[in-house]
Order: sequence, then structure tokens, then C-alpha cells
Amino acid sequence: MSGPTHRLVTFRPSRRQLVGILGLIGAGALARPAYANVPVGKVVSLDGTVALERERATLGISADDPLLIDDRVMTREDGFALLLLDDRTQIKLGASSDLTIDQFIVDQGGVISVGGAMLFDRPSNLPPTNISILTAFGRIGVRGTRFFAGPSKGKFAVFVDHGSVSVTGAGVQRLLAAGEGVDFAAAGQPPGEVVKWGDARIAAAFASVQVAR
Repeated sequence: MSGPTHRLVTFRPSRRQLVGILGLIGAGALARPAYANVPVGKVVSLDGTVALERERATLGISADDPLLIDDRVMTREDGFALLLLDDRTQIKLGASSDLTIDQFIVDQGGVISVGGAMLFDRPSNLPPTNISILTAFGRIGVRGTRFFAGPSKGKFAVFVDHGSVSVTGAGVQRLLAAGEGVDFAAAGQPPGEVVKWGDARIAAAFASVQVAR
């Protein structure tokens, strides 16, 4: 079964932006590993057309392939990918989406850039971890939770299924608890007011990443 297709601008932060975000998360907490080729995750499953960009080369990708720092996973119009970081954190990418692992240290956190639709899922019984998700619309601060980020009702939206996240854009921060979401009117605009999502909207968002809620 294929979910709806979406096209969104991909956000790759500049070195200055990345350094600033790392400073917000905590100095030294997310330093680059000594060996950039040490796997920080792997591909769990693929559906449709998916590619991997590594060191400026576009490569084929298969289930069980390792994921390294700076890897960019790209799904095409018919593509979906289930990724696993630190053997515990799952990320499901929807169609026409991409994910770049900018920084990541197991049990500490990291910085991940995402364009398109994704579902982040980290078991609630694990210790909190400092992860920042960067998008063209703003930054999502994660401590350990399950949430959706991507197109919904014609806007970029963030919805929390379990746990909580902070969503920051244009200098405005919103704190979301389970069952709550926010929309962005456009890139560069602040997130809207926090609202409760109905079952139909939640189901449609999850279906866009091939997940049944």
C-alpha cells in the first residue's frame, strides 16, 4: 500500500547554523566521533525507490546496510524507508523525503536534518536523549517520544503521539504533549497555536509514512 506523495524543500543547515544548534543542545555533548565511518544506525526495510548519498556519491541502498555520519537517505515518489539509530530509535520516511545524519552519539543525542514526512519512534522506557530534528520550517527538540512531522492538510505540521517535543521557528517555541500538534503557515513563519488533533487527521498523517496507528 502506498501513501500520498508530497514534495517539500530539503533543509541542509550551514556550518554556522549547525554550530549554533549544537551550542543550544550542550557544549561538547555532540562532538563528532573519532571515526566518521563508525556506523550509528542501519536500514531496516525499504519499499519502492530509495537512494543513499555518501561523500557526494549517490549509491544504491539495501536492508541491513549501515548508516554513517553525514549519510543522506532519499526516498523517491514511490519510496519509503524504515531506519534504525542506536538499535532503538526508529525513523520511518515517507515518499519524496530525505534524512541526513548530521551528528549522532549513542545514548547522548544528535542532530538530524529532514525534508518531507517522517515518523520518529523511540521506546518510552528508554532514558531521554537529546536529539534535534532540523526542517525547513523550524527545529524539533526531542527527549524520547513518538511523533510525526510532515505535510498535513496542506501545511507542514508536527504531531505528538506519545511523550512530548518542543517546536521552534522564527523565535517562537511551542511545547507539545501527547495528542497535540502545530502547523506552520510557511517556511520562516512561527509555529501556530497548539491544538488537539482528531482521529481522522492522525490516521492520514500516519498513512503518509505507511504506518497504521
